[in-house]
Amino acid sequence: MRRISFCLIVLLFVGCCELNAQIEKYFKKIEDKSPGHSMTNVDYIYLINLDHRTEKLQQTLDQLNPYGINPYRFSAVNGWKLSSEAIDELGIKYQVGMQSPIASVFRQEDGEEYMSFEVMKEVGVTYFCHSLSRGAIGCFMSHLSILQDAYDSGYETIWIIEDDIRVVENPLLLSSLIAKLDFLVSKEWDILFTDNEIKGANGMPVPCGLIRPRPNFQVQPLEYYTKRVKIDEDFTRIGMRFGSHSMIVRRSGMKKILDYVKKYKIYFPYDIEYFYTPGIRLYQCNRDIVGNIAGALSDNAKPGL
Repeated sequence: MRRISFCLIVLLFVGCCELNAQIEKYFKKIEDKSPGHSMTNVDYIYLINLDHRTEKLQQTLDQLNPYGINPYRFSAVNGWKLSSEAIDELGIKYQVGMQSPIASVFRQEDGEEYMSFEVMKEVGVTYFCHSLSRGAIGCFMSHLSILQDAYDSGYETIWIIEDDIRVVENPLLLSSLIAKLDFLVSKEWDILFTDNEIKGANGMPVPCGLIRPRPNFQVQPLEYYTKRVKIDEDFTRIGMRFGSHSMIVRRSGMKKILDYVKKYKIYFPYDIEYFYTPGIRLYQCNRDIVGNIAGALSDNAKPGL
């Protein structure tokens, strides 16, 4: 009886700590915004780029400048430089009753950090999905920081691009596609991906067809996410996909994702989290307008220079 009471006290204490841990305090603030980073039907265009990846920035700008598209460069969150305190508060703290998959935890030994793969079972310890790197956490935080800035700025529609995009068709076509999708679904959409699936290193599409359980959130059955409905020759409504390299996000989508992550914290990479967001309405173009560079250099797996 005493053991049960003790466990309940621990659970309540950890639960309160979880609720009080505000991950938005680690969002990167944007203080130097300037006008001129928009296009028809898009209030603001954000380009995520790490400070040391000047070559990727130039490569992206070289593709967009011929069309008069001038994105705002967002200095990306470098996950490899986040404090240990931030890492501890951004992930899921294990509580009694959660599922216990094999997960990742950042441990300290002799003043050095290392990633340990463990069964998720230690109350109060912060876990992430298996092998989630600091780099991927930084990418996630970059997107969240932008969504918060856009929401606070009152934007209705934004375009978020990463610095590994590949312009396939004239990106200005997206303005008319947004208007068309608005008409077709009465503006009832949250995210429009500007391509038809992410491309792998071999240049072939990489479809997303599996889900993994989330320790503190009940996901829907697989069929819920794999269902696809073709709207017309330009759009398909989807339930899941990989890739966050080029996303047009409506205000409703900003709020849904922010509310979801603030409540349930970071566990998976961003492109395995956004489709778990309750009520999220995802669409993608049936052809590539702006896609990704197959096999592009990434700083997610290991620190850059």
